[in-house]
Amino acid sequence: MTVPILLNGETCGTLEIRRDGAYTLFEARCERREELVRLWAFGEGGRGYLGVLQPEGEGLSLRRRLSRAAMRAFPQRIEYAGGETDAGHRETKAPAQERETEERTDGCLLLTEGKTRYLALPCALRRAVPGTRLRTVEGRTYLLFRC
Repeated sequence: MTVPILLNGETCGTLEIRRDGAYTLFEARCERREELVRLWAFGEGGRGYLGVLQPEGEGLSLRRRLSRAAMRAFPQRIEYAGGETDAGHRETKAPAQERETEERTDGCLLLTEGKTRYLALPCALRRAVPGTRLRTVEGRTYLLFRC
């Protein structure tokens, strides 16, 4: 499968995704940029970090092999790749030391940030909805509601 690489809203390359035995292989190629580009894979309301594009020939490239366990942090269906600012939405993350997670049997989570508790429901939004707060926990996207 091949998806476009979008940087600053314009298509500048491609990301090829294919199976390589028990791994998933990502190969990215795009035009040369002056700035450092950290490449993310986006889709289904989530994202996964691939790495920094490196100079190669006249352009930039990246090759990364990920295990099935590492792929759990990625969206099920990848739609495009880009820099962090090219996301269709921004996710909020609490600092690790302030976050407590309690798993419930129905797939929901109870999160604690300081003295505030949130009910986190699993979701697969294609775009952020104004006024909502999204959080990715262990590669899965959740919609937060204050308790």
